[in-house]
Amino acid sequence: MVIVALVGAGSLAYAKRKVSQIDRYELTNINDPTSPGFDSDQPRNFLLVGADSDDGLAADDPARAGRGDVGGIRSDTIMVVRVDPKTNEAKVLSFPRDLWVDVPGFGKGRINSSLEFGGPDKLIETIKTNFDIDINHYVQVNFAGFKSLVDQIGGVPVYFATPVKDQGGLNVTSAGCNTLDGTGALAYVRARHMKYLNENGRWKSIDPTSDLGRISRQQDFIKRVLRGAIKKGARNPRTLATLINTGVTNIRLDQGTTAGDLIALGNAFRTFDPNALQTYNLPVTATVRSGADVLDLQTGGAEPILAQFRGTGTEATGDLTPASIAVAVLNGSGVQNQAGDASSVLATAGFKMSEPGQAAGVMRTQVRYAPGMEAQAALVARHLFADVDLIADQDVAEITVVTGPDFHAALVDPRPEKDFPVPTTTTTTAVPGSESGSTDPDAGSTTTSSVVGYVPGAAPVGEPSCG
Repeated sequence: MVIVALVGAGSLAYAKRKVSQIDRYELTNINDPTSPGFDSDQPRNFLLVGADSDDGLAADDPARAGRGDVGGIRSDTIMVVRVDPKTNEAKVLSFPRDLWVDVPGFGKGRINSSLEFGGPDKLIETIKTNFDIDINHYVQVNFAGFKSLVDQIGGVPVYFATPVKDQGGLNVTSAGCNTLDGTGALAYVRARHMKYLNENGRWKSIDPTSDLGRISRQQDFIKRVLRGAIKKGARNPRTLATLINTGVTNIRLDQGTTAGDLIALGNAFRTFDPNALQTYNLPVTATVRSGADVLDLQTGGAEPILAQFRGTGTEATGDLTPASIAVAVLNGSGVQNQAGDASSVLATAGFKMSEPGQAAGVMRTQVRYAPGMEAQAALVARHLFADVDLIADQDVAEITVVTGPDFHAALVDPRPEKDFPVPTTTTTTAVPGSESGSTDPDAGSTTTSSVVGYVPGAAPVGEPSCG
């Protein structure tokens, strides 16, 4: 994706020749593979898969350590990249590999198992079945391809406020700006259990979020690679040719993605600013299924995000509609049929309603929402004739209304926005030098952030920029 997004007019013939050498998958679940390419200015979804495959690596490569005999193809990273040549926008949605989904034909399982069970076709079918997202193009890269690209651009600089390490091979021994080569970069983007060296010389967990924090670092790393490729001169045809040579041996595409598609995409994004890349994470809840630690999707909070990758919604709060919000009403007042009556009215207003139910009594009507669903909760509250408490609750999978003795009725038409302003983001404790929160008791000051887990921040004021 980095390579094709930087195609320049002076290298079109070369790019066509090289793209024709890329290995292909004959896929049946690609959506409308014969439709017009990017010349039509239509948004397209690329499914970008980082395969857990060490093919192409030397026998003594550190990335092979402790792997043993890994059979089949598994997905280490799953992203949908939506590009819109008309608006010059690009968005990335990451799927945690432990996300619990319906794998068609195999029952429930982690989303990364679908690639192992049935290859790219099964993964594409799984995404369509569970999230209703169409996939137009498929790109798969292995460890060797990732490492080679990083090495070709001279490594990727990352600022670490303290030494950090991970059991998967990452070992940054000094604070400051560290340029990660291909081996270091691969260990960094795969790290799930990072630790940092605190001021007392003790190694402490820097990020308890495992795969979720890793996703945040991967999304940040994409921007760093894009910036690094541009600094290296990737908009120069000669430099670009070197990058393309690197890429063709370690990636695979679907059969419907043509050189013309990629060149048209590259031309549309020739001036793209990496910092304008929009990144999204799905709201999830940790749980245990069949004895395994997995993640359940928070349906209500996910809907506005998924809508953007279906092409049916936008992020802006003002564009939220009831149709994009899942709601459950629970009777906490004991008034007969209250939850059912309120559900009927909210369904008329357009909300996606679950079956009404009962709840323990509450003193005042509550609208409970998962973190990240503040705007949706405020909109639901505006459809209630009650003195509502808005309560963040990481255990709810959808906006949940619990009626209290103050509840009078649900409303088809919303109350004014000023009645229920969108709640502010909850603050968390920040690890030194990160852009996100951590629960580590030895961490530094408090900060507000929507990023999950630990992501290294910019170099402090007074020091040279780093990546």
